[in-house]
This record gives sequence, C-alpha cells and structure tokens, in this order.
Amino acid sequence: MPNFLDQFAFVKLKLILLKPILLAVLCWLAPFAHAGVEADLSGRRIESVSVRFDGGQQENSTYRDAALKAFGVHPGNRFDPVRSDLMLNQVRRLSFVGDARYEVQTSGNGNLEVVLDVTLTQVAKPLVDSTMGLFATGDWQDFPTLYADDRSVLQAKLLNKSMVFSNTNAFFGRPDVLTAGNPLATAPSGKGTDTWFESSVEAGLYGISAVTDHISVFGGGSYIASGSWGPELFTDQSRVHGGVEDAYFGFIGRNTTDQGGVRQMSLLYGRKAFQVDNGMILRLASANGGDRAALQSNPRNAADELIHAQFVYDDHKLELFQLDPDELEPIDSHTVIQGVNYEGRVLPNLRLGAMALQVPESNFKYYTPTATYSREGLEILDLRLAFDPPASVSSFYANAELARQTNRNFDMEAWGGYAELGYQFRDTAWRPTLSYRYSKFTGDNPDTPTFERWDPLFAGGGGDEWVQGLNQYKVVQTSNVIAHRFMARLQPAPRWELTPQFWLFKADTLNNLGGAQALSVLESDDLGMELNLTARYVANPNLIFVFSAAYTQPGEAIRSALNNDYQNWFSASALMIVRF
Repeated sequence: MPNFLDQFAFVKLKLILLKPILLAVLCWLAPFAHAGVEADLSGRRIESVSVRFDGGQQENSTYRDAALKAFGVHPGNRFDPVRSDLMLNQVRRLSFVGDARYEVQTSGNGNLEVVLDVTLTQVAKPLVDSTMGLFATGDWQDFPTLYADDRSVLQAKLLNKSMVFSNTNAFFGRPDVLTAGNPLATAPSGKGTDTWFESSVEAGLYGISAVTDHISVFGGGSYIASGSWGPELFTDQSRVHGGVEDAYFGFIGRNTTDQGGVRQMSLLYGRKAFQVDNGMILRLASANGGDRAALQSNPRNAADELIHAQFVYDDHKLELFQLDPDELEPIDSHTVIQGVNYEGRVLPNLRLGAMALQVPESNFKYYTPTATYSREGLEILDLRLAFDPPASVSSFYANAELARQTNRNFDMEAWGGYAELGYQFRDTAWRPTLSYRYSKFTGDNPDTPTFERWDPLFAGGGGDEWVQGLNQYKVVQTSNVIAHRFMARLQPAPRWELTPQFWLFKADTLNNLGGAQALSVLESDDLGMELNLTARYVANPNLIFVFSAAYTQPGEAIRSALNNDYQNWFSASALMIVRF
C-alpha cells in the first residue's frame, strides 16, 4: 500500500506541470458535463401503438389498420413529436375520421405507450373536401397545421421551454475548488441558495410531400432563441442567444405489405437531433449553456451536420450515419463520428442492437502523467440486449449494453456498459416498477502501458438515462465511475409519473486525470450518494410539466479533495414545455 500511494504522490507532482493541459481538457468537457433534464419524451423508444375509437366505445379492425397505416408510427420507432404531428394530419383526413389526437405515457421500463384517439364521423367525407389547415380554411383552430391534403402536409412549430432552477450549496459549497479551470465558471454558485430562470422559444416550418405513391420528400427548419436570468450554476450574468436549430431535408420510400409488414428507406442531410438507443454513447448532438444560455433546460438538440441513411424491414433497422456535433464555438473539438447501427427484434420479447463507429477527425486530447493522445482514430464496438415483455402484463424486464473502445493510433482499451433488471407490477395500484442498474466506465491505470479511461463522447439523456445523478453528474461524469442505481416508477394517475432514485457512486481507479481538476488523483474510491425525485405530468403531448429535486452527499474522495470543508448539495427545479 505505501508503494501505491508513493506512485500517486509522483502523479500529483506531474499534475503541476500538466495544469495548462488540464485546462484545455476542461474547456471541452464543460458544456457536456452539465446536461439538464430531458423531459419532453423526444427520442424515447415507442413500445406500443394502439387505437381507441370514440373513447373506447367502438372497435373496427379495418378502421384500426387504416389509421395505423396513415399514422406511420410503429413499435421500435423513436418518438418524434414533429413527425407524429405531421402524420396525425393524414389520419384526420381519412374518410371515417371526424377528429384524431394521440396521447403518450411512459411504461414501467421507460419506453412509451402511444394511444391514437380517433373520433369517428357520422357521415363519410370525400377526400376532395378534406383539405385542412390554416391556409386552406382560414381557421386558427387548425394551427399549427398550415396545409394538408392527400399528398402534402405543411406544419408550423412553436415550442417554449421555461424553467426555474435552484441550488443550495452547489458543488458542495466549494465551487472555488470543483470548478477550477472551467472557462464557463465565471461566477459559479456555491454556499447558500441561488435561483434563476431560463426560457427558450423555437419556431419553425416542417413539411412532407408525396412524389409517388411510395416516395416522399421532407424537410424542416427552425430558429431558437434562449435566455437565462439570475445567478445560475456557472455565472450570474443574464444573457440571450439566438440561432438556427433544425435545417434538414431528405426523402423516404415506404411500402406496407398486406400483412402489415413495413419496408422503408430514408436519407437525410442537415442539422437535426440524433441518438443511438438510450444515449449511453451518442445523445447530446448539441451543447447548451455558455453564451447559448439555458444550461439546464437543454433546448438545443440538433447536430451541426448529420448524414443519415436508414433501412427498415419489419422489426429490423439498419442505420448509417456521419455526425458532427454542434459544440460551443470557442471550444469546438471538431469531432466527426461515422458509424453503422443495427436494432432488431429477433424474438417477440427480445431486442438486439449492435453498433460500430469510428472518429476520423478530432482535436480532443487524452492525457496521462507521461503522454498525450488524440481522440482521432477512436473506434467503438457496442452490443445491446433488451428483454421487453408486453407492456400490458406484470413481468420482469432486462437491459444490458457493453462497449469496447480502442484507437488505431495507440494502445487503448476502455470498457463501458451496464446491466439493468426490473419488474413491472401492472395490476397493482400506481403500477409500480422497481429496478436496479449497475453501470461501469473504466478509468486509466497509470501502471499499464494501455490507455484505459472511457471516453464519454456525447452521452446524455434524462435522469433515468445517462445523467447519473442530477447533482453528482456535474462533478463526476460517465468516465472512471461505477454507479449503482435503485429506481422506482410510479403512476398515481394516468398522466402522472413519479420517479424516485437512490444512487451510490464509486471510482474505478484512483487515477482520475481527465476529470475535474481537483479530483485528478483520488484518495478513496468513494464518490458519494444521491437521492433524486422527479415528477412528470403529461397533460397532453403538447403540454408537459416536470418537477425535480436532488440531495447529494459527497464521498470520501470528494471530501478529502475539499479538506473536509463541504456542505451537502440540494437542488430543485420546475420545467414547463408547451407546444402551440
């Protein structure tokens, strides 16, 4: 043991010489180390799609099949509110439909259940008379649909996210230590309570038009303005920023067999959000905070450039992509990612996934006490497995993912992954789901010639995805960390969901070079524990409220770095999402 500590004393000495380099590392990591709440359900996997006629009073299999075909949303898809709203207009135009809406709610394993609610018309309507939208009827009740006929839909987007966020003893009351070297931390929160308000408005136009019976072109564009007012996590400067968010176009070819099978091919280019599975590797395609403000509500999601091809054959999907994330301009690492991803249901309750990606370009650096390496040349192999029984029955479910990182330019072998097991009690009051997840992302052992620290790339998501601890994530990222998560999902009412969580955090290695500057060398593997509670109310897909609270105690590793001069950290927030 004494020899081990002596080695790390030597590492501490090396850190003094490496301080300028560490600052550069933190410059890049800062925008991504403080992901906020992903609350609008965008990007979640759709587990089931059902149709309800006249509030459940009617049933017609022919009408159901026609409505589902027009809606074009299937289990296994990722929920995209813009696309769902576009396709809903095609449902409304069906001759037997008087009106149509859809509802979404989370299932016990975090996926989505979509219900298409159709009101049948008493008199069949000819399609020539069913042109809809503000431009066609002059009726503002049709907004945001501007125009919809049998071949084209044009729709507006107007979205507001507004949040109140409060921190008490942020960074355990020691921002002077835990934010040292962070260029965003000009006046960080610390001892006492700071509360701020942030808001964003996104406006855009989206459309799809049929070229033939099976091929359509589509596109979309939007502009987003965001602002923060009051003393937030890193600064007390109020600021407002505006810029282009979505800007993409593409085409889609689609056919449905008589048996309900789906054959689909699409190609897209431009600025658009992108993620793979639940975001353990790729989710944060855009940075928030800094000059862009709105650090916690995360209004920006679109990559700077995305080339995406997708092929769907029934329950199997193959994606090819090239991604250039939209990082904060002053600290853009110019990372480009190329990859291929497969997802498929091989058995009724069993899903498999696999991804291979590479980084042909990047300025981002890895550091050890004796060497500097580049992310350029990074390669990842990723395998995923999910056991998903039907959402309507009480049962076990399980998810697992394992990924290996290497680099073609130097000796690297890093591992990351998780295993989750849960049980859904569908026939019990509040439909509780209890789960446990173990996740591990390796750190670098300085005694080996191989570089082993996991590169988190652009991981992210909500508190039940890859924001591991609403507070702790701001200090301990998804690298050199072992996390135990105990979680429950409760549904006290159809539109309400409560998600309590308990977290335990450990370090994989005591060498934490590449993390927060003050935690570069740890004296213990104990990083701390956290309690989270999130309440989500989905009034409808266009009006969502999310309330969150977190209480965090630092572990021995952090307490030692702070010389035991610390306070426990409490935060709370209220978020409203409105689509007009």
